[in-house]
Amino acid sequence: MKKILFAMGLVLGSHLAFAQVPEKMSYQAIVRNAGGQVLANQSVGIRASILQGSPAGAAVYSERLTGNTNANGLLTLELGSGTVLTGTFNTINWSTGNYYLKTETDPTGGTTYTITGTSQLLSVPFAMYAKTAGGGGGSFSIPYTNTVNNAASLFSLTNDGDGTSLEGVNNTTSSSIASVRGIVSNIAPGGFSAGVRGINNGTGGLGVGIWGSQAGSGWGVYGVTPTGLGIYGNSSGAGYGVYANSNTGTGLNATSTTGIAATIANFNNANNNNVLNATNVGNGTVVNVSTTGSGAGVRSSTESGFAVHGITSAQTSAGIIGDNNGAGEAIVGRTTSDIAGAVVGRNDGGGYGVRGFVSTNATGTSVGVLGQVGLNSGKGRAGRFENLNASNDRNTFEVASNTNGNIPDNTQGNASSFFLNNTNSVGAAVRGEVNTIFGNFGASGIFGVSSGTGGRAGLFYASNPAGNGASLIALTDGNGNAITANAGKNGNGVETNVDGTGNALYAWVPTFSLGRAGRFNIFNESNTSDVITVTTVGNGIGGNFKVDRVTGTSAAVKGEVNSQFANFGTAGVYGVSAGTGGYAGLFYSSNAAGNGPALLALTEGGGNGITANAGGNGDGIEATADGTGSAIYAWTPNFGVGRAARFANFNSANAQPVVHISSNGTGSTLLINHQGASGNIAVYQSASVNEARINKDGRGFFNGGTQNSGADIAEAFDVEGNISAYEPGDILVISTTKDRSVEKSSTPYSTLVAGVYATKPGVLLTEEHIDTDISDKVPMGVIGVIPTKVCLEGGKIKRGDLLVTSSKSGVAMKANPKKVRIGQVLGKALQDYDQNGIGKINVLVNIK
Repeated sequence: MKKILFAMGLVLGSHLAFAQVPEKMSYQAIVRNAGGQVLANQSVGIRASILQGSPAGAAVYSERLTGNTNANGLLTLELGSGTVLTGTFNTINWSTGNYYLKTETDPTGGTTYTITGTSQLLSVPFAMYAKTAGGGGGSFSIPYTNTVNNAASLFSLTNDGDGTSLEGVNNTTSSSIASVRGIVSNIAPGGFSAGVRGINNGTGGLGVGIWGSQAGSGWGVYGVTPTGLGIYGNSSGAGYGVYANSNTGTGLNATSTTGIAATIANFNNANNNNVLNATNVGNGTVVNVSTTGSGAGVRSSTESGFAVHGITSAQTSAGIIGDNNGAGEAIVGRTTSDIAGAVVGRNDGGGYGVRGFVSTNATGTSVGVLGQVGLNSGKGRAGRFENLNASNDRNTFEVASNTNGNIPDNTQGNASSFFLNNTNSVGAAVRGEVNTIFGNFGASGIFGVSSGTGGRAGLFYASNPAGNGASLIALTDGNGNAITANAGKNGNGVETNVDGTGNALYAWVPTFSLGRAGRFNIFNESNTSDVITVTTVGNGIGGNFKVDRVTGTSAAVKGEVNSQFANFGTAGVYGVSAGTGGYAGLFYSSNAAGNGPALLALTEGGGNGITANAGGNGDGIEATADGTGSAIYAWTPNFGVGRAARFANFNSANAQPVVHISSNGTGSTLLINHQGASGNIAVYQSASVNEARINKDGRGFFNGGTQNSGADIAEAFDVEGNISAYEPGDILVISTTKDRSVEKSSTPYSTLVAGVYATKPGVLLTEEHIDTDISDKVPMGVIGVIPTKVCLEGGKIKRGDLLVTSSKSGVAMKANPKKVRIGQVLGKALQDYDQNGIGKINVLVNIK
């Protein structure tokens, strides 16, 4: 197959194929224009010439062909079937040398050839031999042997169909036969030379380079070599060099009689990938190794990595398990190193480095972890635990037990037991030593802790009644205390008692010492315990402090604390009431003629003068006044810029009002008096934004409008006559005898109609001051829904009917639209009315 590129920009991809010396040759080309676009369904003319010897050799044959491209631009022709220009195609002697095909193309189908290309024609030796033999009267005979020195392929078959290009069949039963055999005869061939080479140019995942199959129990592919590689598979990309698969049997089986069954190695120092991957998605064993000899089942060695690295991500699994079903050891680690361990348990998480446990044995003789020394006269330590990280504040060694212990025998059931079984020994059963410059809590040779509600952090018991040794001896050669006792809660630092005639506490100073026999100090600044505690069970005062001097200016009791913290209890005076009554603090000015406050709280800093908090249901502050003073009087001096009072609720779930004011008296519940030169009387905010305010002149401003329980807008008017003669629902007209006054209507269709005596006005307008008594005025509704007196003088009233004054005093009637003039309409009926006499209905009052 040849691909011909032309300098003019037209591309012809040609295919020439023949299995014997050709009478004709098939020719195919893809035709494109200079822009690279396929010329589809177009007539094309070609002049084809066979040149001998070289691309510029003499033409032994020439012909002209024409054809049409298909929809893909493919042109298919047969050389030897066109219009002959020179020579004879069948008489070409193909065995006499090299031949070249020269094509000259006219894309328009004419004879103006504008594109030229030349390519060599490659044939095969046996075809030329057969052609020559046939021309000489002979025939093609097998076996055929020939030797040709040519860099090109000597035999090439191309099959564009579904059949096999080349097939070799052997039907003999002899051993070591081959249907197809490829031999590299040179004993020193070049690298990657192959006797048989299969190439699959497919880029998908289903192609095979070489396929070997066997229908029985033999081998699909068999490779043999004395020292090289019997079968070599290489992956140049991300594929597999050799892929072994089995549906029910074994995917890969490697055996050896005297050598190594399989070797898997990585020779690239920069390759960090695994040498061998074994994966199992089932429940079977990933790698199963067994041996019947004395060798190791698995032997692994490494220079700097892990000889064996087992990993598990499940708590119920294990990276490595060794089972012992007999008298041996499940896992044995051996070392001859002076620095490395035979067995190392490493933990990079929160679990265990090494875990030994007793699972099912109930005899009490099992041991989870056993460390021994002295076997074969060995010396050393049975166990050692080290912490090499100075910043690690965890315990180096911990022993925990959930046992209840053994009361009759205190040697059993302990979290740990140390016993030095030698009556002549001067060693210690337990020796604890700490080497540190710090005296922090826990920095001790022995640290005993009791975390239960009972038990002792330490117990020293001299159990022999005839013994004279002390249960505990504490000595120090430095300046520290021999014993320091501290009670962190309600117990005593030291409690001593005696059952005999000795002293519960005996402190003494020898004759050569200058120290004290006793001293009581608290050197811990954070210790809140009393240095001295005075307790009485009677009714007397625990402590009475008095400055008995009328002109004195000093305090009877002064409590002072110097601290940067404001913690609970950090106070100059700290009073506590522990009973159900009593006061934590009581300040009483007992002189009735005195003017001093019972309690004066001052602060020079940014803190509060008084902070009060009620943890239960009581009040933070309760203040009362028996006289004419204020229970609470909060004020800001004339030089102050703060608030006299502030009330805030910071709990978003608290539905209680921030301030609750109630009064059982006759005075105002709340009096706000603004005496300043500017500012508002009141401001109401939502999310720190002003929503309503009352300015200093008493004018109200409301962002969201107002809502009133009344249904109309009314204005206060004076009336003719006595106010007692008027009642809600009366129709009112403008008085003609008195300014800014009204009276009841008395004539039909009155143009003086002004409104209705409002039953419950939502807004009442007046020019009077808010403190002025306007009980002698009527609230005349001028617009809105107002209960109004009506009668049937103008006929039955339906919803929506216009209403006017009637001849009845203060009563409306249905209007005749033909009689209505401007200024006579009172409003529209909102209810039907067909009863005799005078009644009331709701009317939408709107004078027109």
